[in-house]
This record gives sequence, C-alpha cells and structure tokens, in this order.
Amino acid sequence: MRGGFVYKIFEDLIEMPVTVWSWFIKLDTGLKFAFITLVLTAIPVAVMACNFLLSRKKNKQDLTSDTLAEKLYDKLDQAQQSLQSKDEEIRGLKDAIEGLRDLEEQSETAKLAADAEKQLQEGNTDLAKALFRQVAQNSVKKGKEVAATEFEKAAQAYRRLGALAYLDNTHEALEAYQEAVKLDTQNADGWNSLGHILLRIGELDKAGEAYKRVLSIGESQTDTEIIAVAYGNLGVIRQTQGDLAGAEDFYRKSLKINEELGRKEGMANQYGNLGNIRQTQGDLAGAEDFYRKSLKINEELGRKEGMANQYGNLGIIRATQGDLAGAEDFYRKSLTINEELGRKEGMAADYGNLGVIRKTQGDLAGAEDFYRKSLKINEELGRKEGMAAAYGNLGNIRATQGDLAGAEDFYRKSLKINEELGCKEGMANLYGNLGIIRQTQGDLAGAEDFYRKSLKINEELGRKEGMAADYGNLGVIRKTQGDLAEAEDLWLKSLNLYKQIGAAPMIDKVQGWLDELTDAKGNK
Repeated sequence: MRGGFVYKIFEDLIEMPVTVWSWFIKLDTGLKFAFITLVLTAIPVAVMACNFLLSRKKNKQDLTSDTLAEKLYDKLDQAQQSLQSKDEEIRGLKDAIEGLRDLEEQSETAKLAADAEKQLQEGNTDLAKALFRQVAQNSVKKGKEVAATEFEKAAQAYRRLGALAYLDNTHEALEAYQEAVKLDTQNADGWNSLGHILLRIGELDKAGEAYKRVLSIGESQTDTEIIAVAYGNLGVIRQTQGDLAGAEDFYRKSLKINEELGRKEGMANQYGNLGNIRQTQGDLAGAEDFYRKSLKINEELGRKEGMANQYGNLGIIRATQGDLAGAEDFYRKSLTINEELGRKEGMAADYGNLGVIRKTQGDLAGAEDFYRKSLKINEELGRKEGMAAAYGNLGNIRATQGDLAGAEDFYRKSLKINEELGCKEGMANLYGNLGIIRQTQGDLAGAEDFYRKSLKINEELGRKEGMAADYGNLGVIRKTQGDLAEAEDLWLKSLNLYKQIGAAPMIDKVQGWLDELTDAKGNK
C-alpha cells in the first residue's frame, strides 16, 4: 500500500504542465538527480506524517469519551460502584475525558494532554489528574487577579480531577470535590459527587447534607432530573440509618419523577431500592416483585451492573426461603457478571453471600474462604459496611467452632463499625450474636440484655426476620429458666413472624421447639 501511495504522488508530479517544470529542465544532470533524491526522501516522511495524523484521528473516533468512561468505570479498583450513582459517575468521567481532549487542542497543554489520555486508556490516571490540578490552580490564580468566572473553570477542573481520583484514591477525590463546591457552590454535580464519596467513607450525616444541597439546587433551577437523583440518594441515607418509612418516601418520590420523565435507568434503581425495603420488612413476595421489575428493565437496557445487583437480591430471597440451590444459582450469575466487569464491591457481596450458603451447608472451611475473600476486597476499598458484614460472618464461623473469644472479637469489630455508620440493622444483628455468646457462656442475664437491645431496634425498623430471631432466643432463655409458659408464648410469636416471611427452615426449627415443649408438658 505504501509503494502504491508513493507511486501515485510521483505520477501526479510528472503529469503537471510542462511550464511548471521548465525550471527543472534547465538544471544540469547532477542537480536534477539531487532534486529527485530529495523528493523521494521527503515522500516517505510525508506519508508517515499523514498516516500518523489519520491514525490519531481514527483512534479518537474509535474510542469515544463514552466508551473510555465505561472502560475506566468497569476497571474501578476503589469504588462503591453503586447503581444509584453509576450513571452520574460515568457522566463525570466522560466530562473529564472531553476536558482532556479540549486541552489537547491548546498549544501550551497539547502534548501533556495527549500523553495523559494515552496513559488514561491504559488505566493510569496520574498524569491527567496532575494536569487538571494545574489547570485548577492556574484558574484560581487568574480568578483572584482577573475575573471571578475563572473560579468556575477551576471548579470544573477539580470535578474532573475528582472523577478520576474516585477510581483509585478516595482521599484525593474527597479533597478535589471539597475544593469544587467551595469554588462553585451552585453546581449540583459537585455536591452530588461529594455526597457519594462521603457515603463511601461512612460519613452519613455529611453525605446527607451534600444531597440536600443537590435537592435545593434542583428545586431552584426547576430541574426535575436533578431532584429525582437527590431523592434517590437521600433515600439511601435514610435506609442505612434504619428509617425505612423515610427511605420509602424518598424512593417513591424519585420513582414518580423518573416515570414522568421516562428515565428507565432511574426507574430500575428505585424498583431495586423499594425491593430492599420490602425485604427488610419481611415481605419477600413484595421484594421479589420489585427486584424482577428492576431486573426486566436492566435486561432491556443491557445494564449488566443492574442485572448483577438484582440477581444477588433474588439470591437473598431464595436463601431466606431455604432454597439454597436456587440462591447459589443467582449468586453465581451475579458473581460472573461482576467478575467480567471487574466490579470489586459486587464481587465482595457475592463472596459473602456464597459464604453464607457454605456455612448453612456445614462447610465451615469453604465459608471462611469466601468470607475472607470478601473482607480482603472491602478492606482494599475502605468500604466500612462491607468490612462490618465480613467481620460478623467470620464471628459466626468462630462461634460454630466453639471459639467464643474469637467470635466475640469479630462481633465487636463489626458492632463498632455499624455504630459508627449508624447502621441500625447491623447493630441489631450484632447484639443478637453477642447475646448468643453470653447465653452459651451461661450468662443468661447478659444474654437477655443483648436480645432485648436487638429486639428494640428490630421493632423500630419493623424488621420481621430480626424480631422473629429475637423472640426465639428469648424463648430459649425462658425455657432454660424453667418458665415454659413464657417460652411458649415467645416461640409462638417467633413462629408467626417466620410464617409471614415464608422462612421455611426457621419455621421447622421453631415448630420443633414447640413440639418438644408440648411433649415435656405431657410427661409431667
């Protein structure tokens, strides 16, 4: 191909009118050969330059900002990757990439920006972040000396820096977004991104304040899409804090707007969130209905992250119902997608869920292996909620093995994190587990105290599964103390709740206790 191209250029030259070549004809033979040699030497250089420019243009066309943003997000090493914020994070990354390409068109930053994009395509964000930081600092300096509009440019550069830092450096992302909202207080994207990073590190109150700013900006600009996003994120805060009614209210507000706008991604997110509410309340049928609505939309849109989340949620439903094979099938589907996408948070959740399956089947070694995989990822991510869950699960392994001291150590690590996060559901679970430790040690008063703490929270949350477990445990205390009538009353409460949930394994277990109690009464 290259020879053909050279031949065509030379052919064009010799077909030019004779008048153009009159000066050449007058040259002596030596100069003619020198000129021809020079032309032939220059042609390959010109061809290489043309090919370089064409390939550069082609590469940019082939790898759009959307494609590169998706690629970077899918390789996220240190992120929540929650579906609630995924679309916003993709937009942030796309904006950063387009900003980098704008800098490639400016002579003073062209080479650095081109090198930064090349590294970015390989997953290295360092040069791009350094360039945006320099742009931000220069704009701040100009803003002080020339015009306040430069502050908005600086804020934009910090948001772009934050979007890239979110991939691999939580602290750097936090600082960048904090600078961005200082410089441009009315930018909803800046506040929203700040809320996400605060949520990641467990600063729920501060994250909530950031999302409220997003809501305020959306309302002042009458931007319903921003308002819908804010409602959804505020719902996540409420649910984490145990305010299920408040969470559902926000989710339904967000869902209503998304339905009006025809935003299917937003609808899928809120159906999933409402499913989580129903699951916590013990309404497994209602939860599954919402999860399947979400799954259907995600499948239609080809949103693999959403599909993985809903497969995981449906697995939890099956596990609660005692269908371990069905649960594992859903968890494996979720894990396959998360591994393909490199979604570490999703992988950690799937490993934890598969660990629960193994423990229920009596395979403690297999369970611990999954739990430790989950813990390792969550520690790498700095994801406190995931760490708390893994510590609690490892405590269950130790308790089953009879290592009560080791179990309590894990439970207390988990409890501390849940208390820091204000995660009431987690606190209730850990109080119940610590009660079992005390009961096993023969400290019935200490056990009852923990069970009562757990029951109080579960009643506040309306969490039927937790309440059923607490009533069951308190019934065991009463039976041990010889108060069979009270034990029977507590176990009947537990059985009724488990029946409402449809938790087959626990129904059988509690019914077995009641049958034994009836036999004991008959033998007296």
